[in-house]
This record gives sequence, C-alpha cells and structure tokens, in this order.
Amino acid sequence: MTRIIRLSRRDVLFAAGATAALSLAGCGGGGGDPVAQQTGPQIVYKLSGRGRRISNAAKSHNANKLFVSQAAADANRAHPGDRSRIVELPVSPARWEQLFGGGFQIADLRHV
Repeated sequence: MTRIIRLSRRDVLFAAGATAALSLAGCGGGGGDPVAQQTGPQIVYKLSGRGRRISNAAKSHNANKLFVSQAAADANRAHPGDRSRIVELPVSPARWEQLFGGGFQIADLRHV
C-alpha cells in the first residue's frame, strides 16, 4: 500500500530551517571560548538592504537579526532571491556574550 504524504509550504520551510540550524551548530569540540580570550570589539554580521531594492519580507527579516558568522548570515536569508548584503558590526565582548554566549548562531533582537 502506497501512502502519500502531503506537506505544506510551511512544513517544508520549517524542515529546511531546522536542517540549516543543525548544520550550522556543528559538534562544538573546540577547547575554550575564543571570545573570552579576546579583548576589544567583537564582530557580528547583519543582512542589509541599504541602497538596494529588496522585498518587504527581506526588510522585516533583516531588521532584527544578528549573526555570529558570514556563513550563518548567508544561510539565513529571507528567501532565495534575497539580495541583501552582509555587513560587519562591532560590538563589545559583553554584548557578544549576551547575544551568542549560549552557542547560538543567530540572535533575534526582539527576544534578547
């Protein structure tokens, strides 16, 4: 007996996001916290549509997200056609720890 599974667009996007989040998390086998050893400003990354024509979805997506790396920012765009640039932002080590201290790759400023 063949069984047909129907997935909505939301289910597919959720599964893709979960897969991306798990692949970005890695296994974390490094020794020590490299941020704790550094002094001075830390770099975080943000998607920016400044000077570009981007969709309203990309604008709202970019407004409140910060990323730990360029790869994390590139993997978490609003949609496949999102042409936002990835920009660097300096933050204090204490702010970096507040945003990404728990091993997170993405920080949503609405929930921090």
